[in-house]
Amino acid sequence: MAGVANQRPYVRLVLLAVLLVGVVVAVRVTPLGGVFDREALLAFFQRLRGSAWAPVVFVLLYAGATALALPGSILTIVGGAVFGFWYGALLNTIAANLGANAAFVVARALGRAGIERLAGRRLQGLDRATRDRGFAGLFVLRLIPLVPFNALNFGAGLTAIRWRDYVLATAIGILPGTLVYTFFADALVRGSTEAGQDARLRLWIAVGLLLLLSAIPLIARRFGFTFGAKEKTNEAT
Repeated sequence: MAGVANQRPYVRLVLLAVLLVGVVVAVRVTPLGGVFDREALLAFFQRLRGSAWAPVVFVLLYAGATALALPGSILTIVGGAVFGFWYGALLNTIAANLGANAAFVVARALGRAGIERLAGRRLQGLDRATRDRGFAGLFVLRLIPLVPFNALNFGAGLTAIRWRDYVLATAIGILPGTLVYTFFADALVRGSTEAGQDARLRLWIAVGLLLLLSAIPLIARRFGFTFGAKEKTNEAT
């Protein structure tokens, strides 16, 4: 019985891997991939837009997709294009946070114990860092658009970061990107359906915000270098 109990963390870790690989394969080789096509999603929610169920269906679909490591960026664009900036930003933020927390719980429940068994003492340094500075580290990573959203969700669940820190860093860290992408989608729709100076101005603002968001890795690297230099100086003294 003890031997079976010892194998359970590995079994759960394998289940997590099978789940993630299975979702990727299903999206690539089955009709499920067509469900998450941007044009298909836009057409579906445009038809559903007048219904009171449209926001509920959108949030559930977005959160479910994120929980299964499916790309949420497409749905963020769809949210802005279909529901407009303010309402779309609200729905995108709620759905992304729900999905991110669901993915964290899945990874923590299925994979954390197995990772601990596999890594052993080699995990202690990372665990200490994520427990002590988990909020700050995750917050910076959430601000960087090049860091895959889903990889952070599941990766954080495999570490020792506190759930409270994860929730706060995610909620605050994804907000700028969510607002920018929602605004960009709304501006694209307005630019294609409305003529005039205001529509063009919105589009140019959206492009500028996207460029600014893309510069975050350089800004983060600059702050990281400065912080590292100060830390070394303090250690030397």
